[in-house]
Amino acid sequence: MQFFRRVLASLSQSFPAQLATLFVAVALTALTILAVGLPIVENRARTEVGREVEQVFALQQEAINGLFDKFRLLTGIVAREPDIALLFVAREAGVQDQQARALLNKLAGLSGAANIQLADRQGKVFAQFQSEQFAPETIPEELQSAALEGRLGRKTLTSGDDQIAYAFSSRVHRLGETIGTVTIYVDLQTLGTAWALIDEPVFVTRPDGSFVVGNQLATALQTDMVKTYPNQLTEFMLDRGSGQPVPYLARSVYLPLYDWHLNVMERFAPVANARNQFQLITILAAIIVAGMLFLLLQRWHIARLRFAQEHAVALELEKRVSERTAELKREYDERIQTEEALRQAQQELTQSAKLASIGQMSAALSHEYNQPIAAIRAYADNARAFLDRGHGKRVDENLERITKMTDRMAKLSKTLKSFARKPGTQLRAVEIGPLMQEAIILVDPHAKAKKVDLDFTLPIEKVLVKGGSLRLSQVVVNLLSNAIDAAAGSAKNAVTLGVDYDEKQVVLRVEDSGHGVSEEEKNSIFDPFVSQKEVSEGLGLGLSIAYNIVHDFGGEIDVGASALGGAAFYVKLPRHHDEKEQG
Repeated sequence: MQFFRRVLASLSQSFPAQLATLFVAVALTALTILAVGLPIVENRARTEVGREVEQVFALQQEAINGLFDKFRLLTGIVAREPDIALLFVAREAGVQDQQARALLNKLAGLSGAANIQLADRQGKVFAQFQSEQFAPETIPEELQSAALEGRLGRKTLTSGDDQIAYAFSSRVHRLGETIGTVTIYVDLQTLGTAWALIDEPVFVTRPDGSFVVGNQLATALQTDMVKTYPNQLTEFMLDRGSGQPVPYLARSVYLPLYDWHLNVMERFAPVANARNQFQLITILAAIIVAGMLFLLLQRWHIARLRFAQEHAVALELEKRVSERTAELKREYDERIQTEEALRQAQQELTQSAKLASIGQMSAALSHEYNQPIAAIRAYADNARAFLDRGHGKRVDENLERITKMTDRMAKLSKTLKSFARKPGTQLRAVEIGPLMQEAIILVDPHAKAKKVDLDFTLPIEKVLVKGGSLRLSQVVVNLLSNAIDAAAGSAKNAVTLGVDYDEKQVVLRVEDSGHGVSEEEKNSIFDPFVSQKEVSEGLGLGLSIAYNIVHDFGGEIDVGASALGGAAFYVKLPRHHDEKEQG
């Protein structure tokens, strides 16, 4: 029942964490959608507002051009009218012609001009439609000069009472000679009246940003808001008198013909509304999705909890049966072990003397025969495979290797029999290179089984030491086997075999990437029955045997740290130079 309670508690505790993860995931998804989608929605809404502004620009430019084109053409027509030229002639003759005012009144009435003035070559006005508004005594120099040069003069003018008009001027000539100018004034308030029905501010400014004319909404703007805006949509806040600033977009277009900037403002509300709607829709969708996922998670959790309850009950019953069965089996095993112990005690009494004499030999045989036997098995398997394929030559090669292995095992058995005696057996010159190759061949199957990379470097010349080739090979094989076991499962999975030598000494080097040897272990690692392996994996005799063999050859064996991160064993032997003794 304790296990059952633990399972239920674990599932109950995991549900809030899963729920929190769900809500965090939904929230992050919603934020991502907002981060990606908001700019797109705002750009689309801004584009729509910009399109509306462009439509307003197009309409108002047409309105301005339509108004001024009439007076632009009218100025040239009036200047070429013969009756106008006769007025100049009558004025030079000193005749006070009342018809001049009547003619100008007629033209102004038909065209809607604010005023029409006639001036001599010096720009002095001698006749006009009216003298109250837009009635300077002298035509402005810019207008007069352009007209006398044969160009259409045009200029924005401001009267003394801050009334603004736009003036056109053209020269009057008779018999090929310029005799004066005619100037027609257009009251720009006409534009303001035409723009009265537009529900957003529209106005015209000069290049210096000063106000020219606009609708009533534009004239009610604060002074700092009446200016020339950039030729691109500009966002700002505008207070229309309610005390609550409203977001607006503004843009201006330069009208080079009049040297004006047409400014149009448009509420930013469509963009803000699109943004708010997108945010609202995203939040609602996130809430709906979160609710649906919550229901699914809750149903899954309930089903999982029910399954866990049933499984826990079944496990509890199975545990009770297993415990009872194990208890019965333990009682039976104890009785069998007691009987076996009695039999073993009887056998040990008769075998104790025999074991004392052959202990070292049996330990060496059991330890050192494993690798050759494994190699023989591998070569036998290879020979069988090559035989099936019809590769007779390769079969012979593998059988030859097996023969050599059995010969070596025979030599090993003979050597192990004499291992327990005192040093002093016959020693011969042994070449290090072939010995290293043979050791690599023996342990290579073991390295592959452990998935350890086995690397070696052979001497570039013939290097000899004095010793027994079989026993020295056993030392190298033992060190390589231990290194492979230590490197298995490490980060690098690597073992290297190398040799360093000079004229006096030869050093065989075995390094691995295992966990290494501590300072405490270094003091006892070559003692019998001391091992870093599990009890079932070795008796701790290998390094002790290797230590005795190396000392029999007049050398020594040390342990240290490896550049691979594990342990490094160094077999140091005196170098031998007499090749005649090689056996």
